[in-house]
Amino acid sequence: MNFVNAFQKIGLTVAAVLFSCATLFYSVNPAQADNPTVINATGKIMMDQNTIVKDGKFYWHILVWDTETGKSKMYIFYLEEKSFNPTSYQLPSTPIY
Repeated sequence: MNFVNAFQKIGLTVAAVLFSCATLFYSVNPAQADNPTVINATGKIMMDQNTIVKDGKFYWHILVWDTETGKSKMYIFYLEEKSFNPTSYQLPSTPIY
């Protein structure tokens, strides 16, 4: 008889945990992502960054461009020096055409 009572208690415990999990999953709303692309109405300036580690040093390459004219400027950020500097290499004003 004790075996049956223990089995019932375990069964009720498992059922309660499953019911709790199901209730939690049912109550969580799906993620609603906002539109991540925001274009500046004055000049439409865009920016992109790329992070690399080379020879144990951490660098950021940052490209800033005007979507109307195609002109761009690339910067590099050195973490140790904490400074932004224009790179020695730049894209042409119309890199795709």
